[in-house]
Amino acid sequence: MRRRRGSAFGLGARPTRVFFLAGIAHAAWAATPGPAQDLGEPEVVEIAFQGVERFSDAELAKAILTQVTSCRTFAFVFPLPICPLTDWGFAHSRKYLSEPELPLDLLRLQLFYRQRGYREATVDTVVTRENGKARISFVVAEGDPTLIREFTVLGAEGILDEKRQAELLAIGAGDPLDLSNLARGEGRLTEALRALGYVNATVLRDYFVPRGSRAAEVTLRIDTGPRVRIGEIRIEGAGDVGDEIIRSLLSFESGDIFRDGEIIQSQRRLYNLEAIRFATVTSERRSDTDTLIDLRIQVAAAPKRTVGIGFGMETDECGQLQARLTNRNFLGQGRVLRLTTRLSNLFAGQLEGSFPCTDVSPDGIFQELNFRAEAAFEQPVFRGGKNSLRTTVYAEKETVPDLFVRTSAGGELAFTHRFSPSMSLTASVSPELTSFGVQSADIYFCVNFGFCDPEDIGVLSEQRWLSPLGLLWALDRTDDRFSPSRGFYVATGLEHAGLVTGSDYRYLRATLSGAAFKRLTNSTVLAGHIRFGSIDALPSQTFEAGTTDEIIHPRKRFFAGGAESVRGFGANLLGPTVLVVDANADCPDLDLNACVEGLSARAFDQRPAGGNAVLEASLELRTAIGDRWTFVSFVDVGQVWQSLGIRTKVVATPGVGVRFRSPIGPLRLDLGYDPSGPADRPVVAVLEGGDIQELNRTIRFDPFTDDDPGVLLEIARRLQLQVSIGEAF
Repeated sequence: MRRRRGSAFGLGARPTRVFFLAGIAHAAWAATPGPAQDLGEPEVVEIAFQGVERFSDAELAKAILTQVTSCRTFAFVFPLPICPLTDWGFAHSRKYLSEPELPLDLLRLQLFYRQRGYREATVDTVVTRENGKARISFVVAEGDPTLIREFTVLGAEGILDEKRQAELLAIGAGDPLDLSNLARGEGRLTEALRALGYVNATVLRDYFVPRGSRAAEVTLRIDTGPRVRIGEIRIEGAGDVGDEIIRSLLSFESGDIFRDGEIIQSQRRLYNLEAIRFATVTSERRSDTDTLIDLRIQVAAAPKRTVGIGFGMETDECGQLQARLTNRNFLGQGRVLRLTTRLSNLFAGQLEGSFPCTDVSPDGIFQELNFRAEAAFEQPVFRGGKNSLRTTVYAEKETVPDLFVRTSAGGELAFTHRFSPSMSLTASVSPELTSFGVQSADIYFCVNFGFCDPEDIGVLSEQRWLSPLGLLWALDRTDDRFSPSRGFYVATGLEHAGLVTGSDYRYLRATLSGAAFKRLTNSTVLAGHIRFGSIDALPSQTFEAGTTDEIIHPRKRFFAGGAESVRGFGANLLGPTVLVVDANADCPDLDLNACVEGLSARAFDQRPAGGNAVLEASLELRTAIGDRWTFVSFVDVGQVWQSLGIRTKVVATPGVGVRFRSPIGPLRLDLGYDPSGPADRPVVAVLEGGDIQELNRTIRFDPFTDDDPGVLLEIARRLQLQVSIGEAF
C-alpha cells in the first residue's frame, strides 16, 4: 500500500553539518539525568546465568529486579558507536547493586522455575566486586521437571472436540507441569467458548503431585453456562444518518449468538463512517433471563460540513494551495461529498530552483502553474454494510520535474467489498483523456521508444484515452494507521487497459507491496517494507497508422528514488536515466559524439526514464526520543529495470533520519548515502530551436568522482537529504 510520495532535495556542502547536529541533538537528550542512585553501591556491569539449559538468559533476566548497566539507546551503538568505544556517562543507563534485593531475586528465580514445572530447582549467587563494579553470577541447578502423567478436560463435550481443545491448550500429558503455559491455554479455551456464545464460561483447574513424585495429574472442569443470544438492539443518536444505516453496518442482529469479536468488528465499522464522530456498543444483562443480552449502540454525528484551506511548500512542487469543502451526510445515509481544488508550482518560476523549490526543473516548461479540481462522492453503505461505492470526476494539470507535463480530465468508479475490518477488495474503472505539454515528454518518448522526430512526438502527445480496469486487494493488521509499531499490511493490485476498456494506451500492470512492524522495546520499533511491480505493454495501432507500437504511458511506468523509496537517490533517479546536454551551450559547431566525451559530469542534466519493473525494500530501526522525537537508522535497497529478463544489480543506500510528531503527522527528515559507481547512460542533445537528438553512443557517467574531488566533497555529493510528511512506509 503506497502512501503519497514525498519530496526530496539534493544536498550540497551542508549535509555533514545536518548529520552532526542530528547526532548532537540525540546526545543532548540522552544526557538528561536519570533517577537518583546510591553511589555507595557498586555498579552492575555483568549478570550471568550458569547451569541454565531450559531457558534463555533473556527470559531469566526479566524475572529479577537487579539489572546491568546498558547503552541508553541502540542509536549509540549504530550509527554513533559511542557505547562500544567510550565509557561516557550520558551514553549509558547506569545500574547499581542493591544488597537487600539479591536474596529476593533468588526467590524470584526459584518461583520462575517452579511455575514452569522445575519444582526441585535451586539457585545460588556469586558476586565479584572490584573497583566499584560488580559482576553477578546466578548459579542454577535446574533438576528434572515434573511431568504431566494424566490430563483430563471435563465439561466441553459436544462443544469443542478433543483436537480443538488440544490446539487451544497447547499442553497435555507428557509435558512439564508449566503453570504459566497452562494458564495461557485456559485463557484461550475460555475465549473460544465466549466466541461460541458461552459468555459466562469458566475453567476450574485442579492438579495433584504426590509427595516425592515427578508425575502430576491435571484436571480442568469447564462450566459453560447457558448459551447467550443477542436480545434487543437499541440505537441512540443516529440523527440524520438514520438507524437503517447504523444497523446495516452491524455484523449481527437480534437473535444471533452473542460473540465478542462481532461486537468489536461492528464498532470499528461505525468508527469508519465519516458521518459518525464516535460510536460505542455496550452490553446490558437482563434481569428476566440469563440467555439474552441486550445491546445499546450510542453514536454521535460528526459536523455535517467542514471547510479546510492549507498552504505548503515542497521541493518538487514548490508552493501549494489547497481548499476543500466536505459534506459528511450529503443526501442522508452517511453519504460524503468532497469538493477539492489544488494549485501547485506556485512561485516556481520566481524562485528558479532556489530553496525550498530545489527539485523544480530549470526548464520553464516544468515551472508552469499546476492545478486539480475534483468532486468525489462516496456511498459508505451500498447494497449491504460490507460494500461501499466511490465516484470521482476531475480535471488537472500535473508536472513531474524533467519528465512530463500532463493535462487530463476523467473520473473513477470504484466498488469496495470489506471481508473484515482489516481486509478489502476494490474493483475500479478509471477513464481519462490525457495529453502532454509540447516538448515536456519528448525525451521520454525518444529514449524509451525511439520517437525523436518532433512530428512523431507531437502525435504521441495528443489527447489519448487511458482507461484501465483495476483490482486491489488489501490486508491491514497494523495497530496504527499513520505510525504503526506492531502488525503488518500487504496489498496487491492488477490493472488492465486494452481494446475492451476503450484505452489507447494498452498494458497489463501488477504490483505487490507490504510492510511488517515489531516493537523490540518500549521505545524501539523494527520496521521492514517491500514493493515489487511489473508492466507489460500490449500491441496498439492507435498511434501511427499501419504500425503496431507498444507505448506505455509515463505515469504507469515504474520509478524509484525519493523520500518514500530508496532514499539515497533523488526523486525518480534510481534505475534508467538519460543525460541531457545543451548542444548550443556546450558543443557549438563541434561533433556531438566527440564533444560529450570530454564534458564534465556537471554539464549533464540527469533525467528519469523509468522502467517496466521495480523492486524496493527497506529496513528501519525507529528509536523514540521522548514523546515527540524519533531517531531512525535505515537501509534501503532497490532497482528499476527495463524488463524482468534484463536485470541489473540492486543498490543499497544506508542512512539516518529524525521524525517530529506534529498534529498533521510525522515531519520527516532523512539523510541517505548513495554508494553507486559509474554507469553507462544514453545521451540526448537539445539542439537549436528545441529539437532533440539521441546520440548513437552511451557515456560513462560518474557524478561523484569524475573530477577527483577530496574525500569530504565526494561524501557530500553522495548524501541526499529527503524531507516529507508521514513515515516512509
